[in-house]
Amino acid sequence: MFLKPVIKHRKGANGKDERYVYFRLSESYRDSRGKVHQRMIMGLGELLELPEQSQLDKLIEVLNDMVLRHQLPLCEDTAVMDIAHKVYEELKRLNRIGEIKRVEEDRQKHIQEQPVRENNSSPVSEYVTINADSVKNLHARTIGAEQVCISTLEKLKVRDFLKSKGWKKRDIDIALVQIACRAIYPYSELRTVKVLRENSAVCEIVGIDPFTITKDDLYRSAHNLYGLHEDLEMWLYNRTRSLFAMDDKILLFDLTNTYFEGRMSDSELCRYGRSKEKRSDCPLVALGAVVNTEGMLVRSRIFEGNRADCKTLQQVIGSLEGSTTCDTHSKIVVMDAGISTKENLDWLKANGYKYITVMRSAGVRYTTIDNTRKTVTDNKGQQIELQKVRVEGLSDTVLLVDSELKTRKEQSMYRRACQVYEEGLKAIESGIHRKGGTKKRDAVNLRLGRLKERSFGVHNDYEVTFEYDEKDITRSMSWKKKEARSQLTESSHGKYLIETNMDENEEENIWQFYNVIRMVEETFRILKTDLDIRPVYHKTDEGIKAHLHLAILAYWVVSSAQYQLKKKDIRHEWNELVRVMKTQVVVTTRATRNDGARIEIRQCTEPEEKLNQILAALDIKTPLIRRKKFVWHPKAPPQKNIHSFTGT
Repeated sequence: MFLKPVIKHRKGANGKDERYVYFRLSESYRDSRGKVHQRMIMGLGELLELPEQSQLDKLIEVLNDMVLRHQLPLCEDTAVMDIAHKVYEELKRLNRIGEIKRVEEDRQKHIQEQPVRENNSSPVSEYVTINADSVKNLHARTIGAEQVCISTLEKLKVRDFLKSKGWKKRDIDIALVQIACRAIYPYSELRTVKVLRENSAVCEIVGIDPFTITKDDLYRSAHNLYGLHEDLEMWLYNRTRSLFAMDDKILLFDLTNTYFEGRMSDSELCRYGRSKEKRSDCPLVALGAVVNTEGMLVRSRIFEGNRADCKTLQQVIGSLEGSTTCDTHSKIVVMDAGISTKENLDWLKANGYKYITVMRSAGVRYTTIDNTRKTVTDNKGQQIELQKVRVEGLSDTVLLVDSELKTRKEQSMYRRACQVYEEGLKAIESGIHRKGGTKKRDAVNLRLGRLKERSFGVHNDYEVTFEYDEKDITRSMSWKKKEARSQLTESSHGKYLIETNMDENEEENIWQFYNVIRMVEETFRILKTDLDIRPVYHKTDEGIKAHLHLAILAYWVVSSAQYQLKKKDIRHEWNELVRVMKTQVVVTTRATRNDGARIEIRQCTEPEEKLNQILAALDIKTPLIRRKKFVWHPKAPPQKNIHSFTGT
């Protein structure tokens, strides 16, 4: 047993906060896996009767003699003896004497096997002779990617946030482990538990036993994190903004969805809609996100799967008010055509936002203001022509964007689609004239409808006619291309119109502002591929939200790390970074010395050159797991039971 002091605070007589020391009688014990823990036996109060350190040391010595050895030691200090007798009687009343003795007996049994930690502080190198055949490497776990993720979470001060919300240390550790593991191993909770125990050293970094973490702990942690999603998102946004000195003048908004394999019949969240992955057979859930030009999240919201893209903007953008660095009138919202309805544009204007978007209507008639065209080069070295135009009845600035390379590509795709469509029409016609072929009116129309679904819209440029007899049997079929409409379609290839209410005279600036919308597309790509947000198999709406939110938290880690790396000109995708970082592991090396003692050293492998560059860019100077050395002597003499008091 030993005394454990605890620092506490209270209001003093003068109303000011004062510190005082409260003592606990504690003991050390081993769990079923041999790990040492401490626990309180009983509280002893402030022990004001024993002001000297020597009296406290004597008290614990007397108590150990009375409880463990049934001895009544001689002590001339009556204050010490009075307190010792009171504590002993209280332990007897609580029936704790037997339990304390059993714990001490178990501890004595382990003394012979207890490894002795050798002192490595000496500057003189240590040389020992070992049996080379006895050398083994054990318990290898990946640590490179784990220390990057945990370091990033520490920079974002997620631990401080959760602590401020009243979370216990173990719950915080599990949350950090789960977020980091989600960024590296985007698996289910059950499989994540296996990874924590067999593959990853993330628990070793944080200081928690992976065998104490169950899938239920991970489910519970994910749900608890989602319960704080609004406050946590605000915390992360403010932290990244101050940490990286970011500007959020330009906000990129978009919506994506993910599908679920399962019926989800009772879900209010999962709905059938237009799947981005062409999985119309599965229920969907939608995710709306606002990111800045660096790809860092600003806001995210989860919606029903059948929610139209244009019905989400006001809710998400409206939640930003008063929470970003610049006022509303200096913010620019960039979005695609699916979101820029007249209602949304009017709402943005009414709330003081500037916006840039692709015009929603296809085939809009416009007139050129002048013949001046400006040529710019995109990030792939392709030339783009920009020209201001006027659209009747529209007061916004409109910019015509024309790419020669894109024109050739879209024209080639259009002609190929026309060829495939005409081949399909010929196949239908062949069936009409072939014995046993499809001839009935409804069946022919069904074939034509299926062909149109696969035509990428080129069927609108064709006119198809049929002739039927009195029994609705198709007798003949013909088609012709609408040349005027086809020419109009081809003339629009490679061109699109950008609409904005900005007072911007430079065409290039407008185009560059719109061009950064690729960052939100990149965000969704990372979520869907590197972080494997799809498909998910949860059975409740709360589970779905917690699953998606965990992927979003992992994206905060990924985007923060990638932002720092880009500043050092390291621009790899996340899955490539993880591949490089996994080259570093922590491993236990075991060998037998010539004197029969067994030596074990647990340390990290030296990082490869590419990983060294990553660690340097992220300012990670030393491994988060320090080198440890243990020696097991074949016949270690029994160690004396030393009871010490740890002061403040």
